[in-house]
Amino acid sequence: MFGGVDSRQPLLPAKHQAKRCPAGRPTPAAARRRRRRLLAVGGLALALAAAALLYRWAPQLRSEEAASEEARRDVERELQLLHEQPSREFCGLPAPRVCAHGGAATAAPPNTAAAFAAALAGGARCVEVDVARTKDGQLVVLHARELAHLLQLAGGDGTAGNGGSSRSRRRRAASHAAAGSQGQAVPQVGDFTWPQLQRLRWEGGQGVELVEAVLRLVLPGIDQVTLDVKTHTQAGEDVDEDSMAQAVVDLVRRTACTQCLVWAKSDAVVRLVKELEPGQAVGYVVVNETAAARAAGMHHLLRMPAAEVVALHYAMASDPRVTSQARGAGKQVHAWTANTAGMMRAVLDAGVEAVVTNHPRKLQEAVDSRLLRCRQQRQEQQQGQEQQGQEQPGQEQQQGREQQGQQPRQAQGVEAGRQQERDPGWLPVAFAASLPFLYAVGAGSAHIFAKPHAHTCYTRAQQE
Repeated sequence: MFGGVDSRQPLLPAKHQAKRCPAGRPTPAAARRRRRRLLAVGGLALALAAAALLYRWAPQLRSEEAASEEARRDVERELQLLHEQPSREFCGLPAPRVCAHGGAATAAPPNTAAAFAAALAGGARCVEVDVARTKDGQLVVLHARELAHLLQLAGGDGTAGNGGSSRSRRRRAASHAAAGSQGQAVPQVGDFTWPQLQRLRWEGGQGVELVEAVLRLVLPGIDQVTLDVKTHTQAGEDVDEDSMAQAVVDLVRRTACTQCLVWAKSDAVVRLVKELEPGQAVGYVVVNETAAARAAGMHHLLRMPAAEVVALHYAMASDPRVTSQARGAGKQVHAWTANTAGMMRAVLDAGVEAVVTNHPRKLQEAVDSRLLRCRQQRQEQQQGQEQQGQEQPGQEQQQGREQQGQQPRQAQGVEAGRQQERDPGWLPVAFAASLPFLYAVGAGSAHIFAKPHAHTCYTRAQQE
């Protein structure tokens, strides 16, 4: 007792006496209020963090429709670059020939009569035909990858009718791909007879065609037919090169195909065709992808003096130094297979005589627009010469360098614009990173500035 006051009682107003708890802990009601405050502050902080992160990475979370729209815009940009600013090499050479790879392969299954008919209807003046020899000696228009697809549709061995369910066909496709990637033998045309191949059908009902039938279909309205001779059997062994070359020469003579160009990855077949028919135009394929090809010398650019044409993969044909070296040796350069706008632009700017593509109409439109642009540039140069009398030395070279440099600058500008669209800035990220700290400060403030009687019990020891 001190001054008439019981020191054992807490010094609290009477209206708060009911909120005491002898254990020295908050009352249940006060604890609930405290938790609600903390949850409110934490929820607000997390909501702000989620909003900031969503704003930062929203381009990565676009819907499929938005992504497809962006892809469409990219294609339009590539097409614009393809049609504009032709290089000096392109303008200084005759217009390159556009060759439809396997016919119009996007309109019908490749290497079918329907594909070649569609190519002719689309205005193609050159077609590339894959030539393979069956076990019984027939020349058919078929590639190994197309044979694998036909076998999948037929059930794997060419005997089934509908090929089973789509799931089973996907399993067979995966097994073929796995076998090829592991170096195992995959089916080749030389493993089948012509009657066996006749039973195979594409989804639309098209079948395998003989080369002679395709030649008789396209020859009346075509400027060039490139016969790409395939020379491998199932185990990767070379076919009988003598009989293969003789069969190709007999076919060319029988169809009177003066527009035919014969090329192959087998140098022996090309040499034999040239020996059997000296007037026949031939070409060889430069292969630099494998160690075996390099060991065999197939990567050499000028390895066959008697051939008129050198066939280059589009990656090699995109180098102006390579194409210039081949032309300097009297060779025509044919690039294969350029299917995108970027590939087409690269080989056209390097200067080639022909381009094999799956999209002949798109490439032909680009060639036509580039030729028009070349004529406009020549007219502008002539007008400038008439006004100035004579160009200063080196001006033409400088103009060519500017033309070549403008296209990469345009491409860099397009890419920089895309990067700016994808990168909203560092500020939202910094804000999101600071939110946990803000949450801690808010939670501490809620604890410190809350009213004492709302959440604290005072025991006798605290009062003393």
